[in-house]
Amino acid sequence: MSDQAFTRRASYGPGSPTIGTRGAKTRQQIIDAALLCFTEKGFHATAVEDITAVAETSRATLYQYFESKDAIFIELMDESGGALSRVTRRLGRLGPTAEGYDNLHWWLGEWSWVFDRYAAMFVEWANVNSPRAPLRPKLAQFVNFHTEHFGRTLQAAGYAGTETSPVSILVLAVTSRFHYIRHVYRPGLTETQLLDSLATAVQLLLFPNTPAAVLAAGPKTAASRDQRSPGRPPMPDIGPLATLPPRDSIVDPTPFEDVSPQAAHTVRQLLDAAGRVFAAHGYDATNIDLIVTEAALARGTFYRYFSDKFELIAALAHEASSVMCPLFEEFESVVATRDGARLREWLRRFLAAQRLYLGVTRAWTEGLPVDPVLLSPAADVVRAMGHAITATFGPSRPYPLHRRAAGMLLSGLLEHFPNEGVGSNYEPTDDQIIEAQALFIERVLLPN
Repeated sequence: MSDQAFTRRASYGPGSPTIGTRGAKTRQQIIDAALLCFTEKGFHATAVEDITAVAETSRATLYQYFESKDAIFIELMDESGGALSRVTRRLGRLGPTAEGYDNLHWWLGEWSWVFDRYAAMFVEWANVNSPRAPLRPKLAQFVNFHTEHFGRTLQAAGYAGTETSPVSILVLAVTSRFHYIRHVYRPGLTETQLLDSLATAVQLLLFPNTPAAVLAAGPKTAASRDQRSPGRPPMPDIGPLATLPPRDSIVDPTPFEDVSPQAAHTVRQLLDAAGRVFAAHGYDATNIDLIVTEAALARGTFYRYFSDKFELIAALAHEASSVMCPLFEEFESVVATRDGARLREWLRRFLAAQRLYLGVTRAWTEGLPVDPVLLSPAADVVRAMGHAITATFGPSRPYPLHRRAAGMLLSGLLEHFPNEGVGSNYEPTDDQIIEAQALFIERVLLPN
């Protein structure tokens, strides 16, 4: 039976005064069941039947309260985003002092608590957050709120930077991606090490003149935060890269092998079109019709060279690795010179590569589809970035900032930050993105 076979009762919305105690309980059961299903299966793989089975109710009952699975997701987005917004409203005064660091650490600790409570939703936020996704405008509203409120807090603290909007979006992007990696890829650090590293990094970015003794002393709020931790919801124990077979057992795609120059041109046309479509819509929402329309080619032409969309993203993934790994190999020598102009030139080239292969890096970050041919080049890039961090980070710091956490931060800085402000009222320019990235690298990642 189709979704349209049921009629939703218009009065049964979240604020309806006529829903009744029993109806409110049923409605909450559906929401809780959806959150559990999204946690275990992901949004795209969850069916309405999965939700009704967990909620122990019927499809007809679900459609009395929600017109679709998307409607449940949107309500959970509002609930989780609202929880983060309330935390941000309570953010105290910041600055290069013990009080300022304590307030920042508290805010990030509360953010971590909210993320753990709604982990499935925040993971799915990332997975549906492509530029042309239907939910992008709603996500942009949250970016607007954060940028405005956090920016005012920075101004009140006497932030030394010239513009607060780009750095506010950077903090949002790096923090959200940090937590995403924490949940999906299991980086091997304790929760305290992760949170302390994140707080230290953000403090150094915003107030690089903070005394090392303040950072080393730690926050006063840590004990109370740990006591109220709800624990993580059920998530995979290991990330998708941990299960890959040996690299030499994986055969790389060869889409240009044994094809004529004219055919190679067509293959390139299809790959480039697919790259743009994957970036705009995400892998799951992309279909062959979107790709051939973008390429201005017929479906028959597509199937002459590729069997499905996976072959396209796999080929693009190996191309992306061949571009990004050398860039990370170069990164070590770039930062060793402490030449700001050279660093910004490197960041401009990386930004171009990141945009060219945005659809690929999104698929890598999401870890979907889970296939060695797609994920092995991601592992190559992670290794290259890890080597770059190891060479750049230097000796252990006198304050809590772990090198592995620094790698997570660099990933969010380069991969996620350029996309976070898209469609918001504060969408940064390329120059603003590069300048904010450079400040983060100079103030946080490089040893003093």
